[in-house]
Formats: sequence, C-alpha cells, structure tokens
Amino acid sequence: MDDMPERKPRLALMGEFSAGKSTLSNLLLGASPLPTKVTATRLPPVWITYGPEAAVMQRHDGTEIPFDIVDFDLVDLEETRLIRLSMESETLHLCDLIDMPGISDPNMSSEVWQPVMCEADHVVWCTHATQAWRQSEAATWKEIRDQIRGDSLLLVTQIDKLTNERDRARVLARLRKETGDLFAAIYPVSLISALQADEDVEAWNASGAGAFTEHLVEMLLKTAEGEAEEKDEIAPEAVEPVAAPDEAEGPRVVPKRVRVRSDGSRSERLPRREGTFLPPMEASQR
Repeated sequence: MDDMPERKPRLALMGEFSAGKSTLSNLLLGASPLPTKVTATRLPPVWITYGPEAAVMQRHDGTEIPFDIVDFDLVDLEETRLIRLSMESETLHLCDLIDMPGISDPNMSSEVWQPVMCEADHVVWCTHATQAWRQSEAATWKEIRDQIRGDSLLLVTQIDKLTNERDRARVLARLRKETGDLFAAIYPVSLISALQADEDVEAWNASGAGAFTEHLVEMLLKTAEGEAEEKDEIAPEAVEPVAAPDEAEGPRVVPKRVRVRSDGSRSERLPRREGTFLPPMEASQR
C-alpha cells in the first residue's frame, strides 16, 4: 500500500532585486503573505503553502521554530534555510509558492537560496522590461536551470514602462533570441495594471496577466496529474485515496482567474481574500 501524501507542484518566483517577485506573489495569492515593511528586509527563501495562518523558521538541520511574522527582521540568514508560511489562498490548493531572494542583492550571498533550488518543480523568472535579461540573470539561470524538474516561464515585468510599441517588440525579439529554449514561454506583463484590474476582465487581459496565468495554471495542473500517474504506477495495488478535508466536499479548487469549467471554457476572476487584498500602490516589489 502506498500511503505517501500527494505532493503539490512547487513554483519558485525568481529574478533580480525589485524585479516584481513580491508583487507577483501578491497577485497570485490575492493577498500579501508578509507585512509591507517586511518585504524590503533581507529574507531567505519564503515557502508558502495552504493552511491556517502560521509561520515557522527552518534551520539547515531541518528543525523548525514557530515565530511571529513581525519578527522577520530578526531572522539570522546564516542559521536559517527558509521561512515556511501557511495561509488560505485558492492558488495554494494548486501549488506551493517559493519566493526567492533577489539574485542581485549585494548584501546576500547566493548560498542563502541555492540549497532550496532543488525543491522547485517550476520557476517564474521576473525580469524588468527596461533592463531585461541582464548578464547576471543569464549567468545565474545557466547555473540552476538543470535543477528544475519542469518547464519555466519568463515574465517581463513593468512592460508598461516601455510606452512605445516598437520598443516593446524590440525587447521581446531580443529576449526570444537570447533565451532560446531556456523557457517554455515569455510573457510581457504589467503587474500593477493586473492588480488594478480587479474584476475587469478586459483590463486583466490587457495587462498581459490573462495569458500568463492561463499557461501557468495549465502547466501546474499537468505536473500535478503527472505526479498522480507516477504514484499509481509505483503502487497499482493501492486502495482508493481518501480526499483531504478541504477537498472532500467538492472538486479541486484552482485560482479563480483561470478556472477550467466542465465545458472547457474559463471564468476570469481575480483570486482574493476579502479585506486582505493590497491596494495597487501598496504592492511591494522585493
């Protein structure tokens, strides 16, 4: 009998400092997992999973210590492997998020986040449109891409900073040429516009977030299905699994923005928790 719990795909958010990773996290989760003032501090990888709100610090030996998120500025980078948060968000029914530190932070060694890379199934790499795919980004991705199990996406953030369509086309053409097959797809997105779109489907799609999140969800669902098939092949005699408490009463929940309906169409709503969604101008870009 195979009694191993089902493992959700793990999605790492990466890029240089201030490339938009935290804004992307806020967008996907429908809330900010960290207090606004915390996102500017030096943090190790932050692993976010579904569950009652809680935070623990994981040491390099695997031991975990509960602590209050207001104490994030007290985290010792030399002793801490990662911060593990749990919160209730529809996206976290589909995957775990790992918010990585900015690779270009001069005050933080890559040794802080590299040990966690082997845990990721996919990466969304955020690169700023006005200085997209710098040499430091290309060098770092070359070092770590073989550690990633599945496909990854390149997100060109703050594309609205390029007001000329010719400039946008030129940047995207260069990225396609320089990255080749390093990513499954490249998506130009204005994350702030996506946050401001709220329930406006036209504005959401115009921001570039519609196509990006649709691809992302389908990629994660495919990985989840592959994990389930592999589990069945390893233990074909296993008994029928019992649904987890939060899934027992209905179908698996996926982010509302790109929810696949039974007829194959999609509803387009922003995942959010009432009262916790950040106002657009408060979104931090760690």
